[in-house]
Amino acid sequence: MGYLEPTSKTGSRTIPIFQKVLETARGGFTLDATGLTAGETIPAGTPMVFDEETRKAKKATLTGVDPDEVSDAKGLLYTDVVIEANAPVDVVLRGTVYARRVTPAIDEAHRKALPLIIFSESR
Repeated sequence: MGYLEPTSKTGSRTIPIFQKVLETARGGFTLDATGLTAGETIPAGTPMVFDEETRKAKKATLTGVDPDEVSDAKGLLYTDVVIEANAPVDVVLRGTVYARRVTPAIDEAHRKALPLIIFSESR
């Protein structure tokens, strides 16, 4: 069985973030850059949420107060994405991520929202 490898090459990361990608959200998305600064980079492994109808994806958010925070994450960003109009975005739904390589670290509430992602603590 082969692994899925999204085709977008927007990012410039040289150290792999994902050990294994088993499933991505179908069709890809464009970045919803509302409230983000053009030219900055969203790093691979960032928790993401997406809308199947609009085909837009944005960074996931947390609601609530520790320890009752809740995440709206649906997956993790596959590659670094430079913030610009209609930037392509691939979202990993199922696979294994090297959690220690993701910067900033993925919050525990986001991890709980993504039961099909394995967070490997190896480097």
